[in-house]
Amino acid sequence: MTTATFVDYYEILQIPETADTAQIKAAVSQQRRIWIKRQASADPKRRGEAETRVRNIDEAERVLLNTQQRQGYDRRLPDQRRAAPETAHQDGDADWLDRARVYLEMGNPGAAHRAAREATNQRGGDHGAWFLRAHSSFLLGQAADAEFEFAEAIRIAPDESEYHHDLGEVYAQQEKWPLAMREFETALRLAPGNPVTRTAIAQVLLATDEPQKALSIMEAVVQEHRDNNIFKYYLGAALEATARHSVTLLRDGTIIVTSQAQADLLNRNADRIAKLGLRDQDAAAAVVELRRLATSSREMMWVHSSAWQLYGFMLIASLCGLCGGLGSGDGGGVAAGLFIAAPIAVGVVALYISRHRKPAYQHAAQQLAGQVLRWGK
Repeated sequence: MTTATFVDYYEILQIPETADTAQIKAAVSQQRRIWIKRQASADPKRRGEAETRVRNIDEAERVLLNTQQRQGYDRRLPDQRRAAPETAHQDGDADWLDRARVYLEMGNPGAAHRAAREATNQRGGDHGAWFLRAHSSFLLGQAADAEFEFAEAIRIAPDESEYHHDLGEVYAQQEKWPLAMREFETALRLAPGNPVTRTAIAQVLLATDEPQKALSIMEAVVQEHRDNNIFKYYLGAALEATARHSVTLLRDGTIIVTSQAQADLLNRNADRIAKLGLRDQDAAAAVVELRRLATSSREMMWVHSSAWQLYGFMLIASLCGLCGGLGSGDGGGVAAGLFIAAPIAVGVVALYISRHRKPAYQHAAQQLAGQVLRWGK
């Protein structure tokens, strides 16, 4: 690894060097969600940056989740961090904004931020300088700074949709959903039809428990961009969320299927995700889990009866009548046994089975009084 290509994985994932496995996995998941959709940008520079960022996230996951590789990486990290700024553009007469761009291209957002800060000090009315400074802060996970810096860029150039979109990303990363939605909607008004911004809006809707609206947006986006696997990825996420939202949610977070319609939707959405043809572990896992929930909900199970004594009495009485009639030797007794007692015995058994052997979803629906946080549709 040379200093020119050095990537600080902890900085990329915005985690401390002491992060454990769970923190690393959570950070990888969060950063992927942010950068995967940016790969679909129509702007070649933004798309290229996003593609590089996703590769770096993948590499960070591979290295940091391998104990031996992580130990080797951590040993080299201090020297690489000291050396990285020194390898950037050294021309003292160069424009600070150009330096910031060079640092970003090198994957060094810390140096880029320092250079962009110098640029804004010299040219406070340059919205491009504020944007680069804000973008560097965003890459560094410095949300408060990014909010201020994007706001300055927007104050100077309020009609730049890109600025509003990226400020929306800052808010979304902090789960400030109303503010994120406001900025994304403004960005979409300034650049109507932008599929990346529409996808970002769909992600806010998923996060705020409105999966059906998110699904409608992503279905339209994919309809317009049929060959784009990035948008298909988010359509798959919306399909999974819609299916999960349809089932019943218990107060302890458990999801339970309580109707045939729910089971059908789980299977239907699993099939739709599978047909997207995504080569993604999350999508494959979603298909497996949705199908498992549907299958397990349809499994037949016996339900305990509090009236078993009554069923037993009725069955024994009818069987006694049947045996008594058949053993009487009398035609009337035999007929009574065959045409009265026997049907009663069969009816008792059939009634017990119909009432006490049910699909798991029916049993669940009867047993959940007081435990439900949200009933599925």
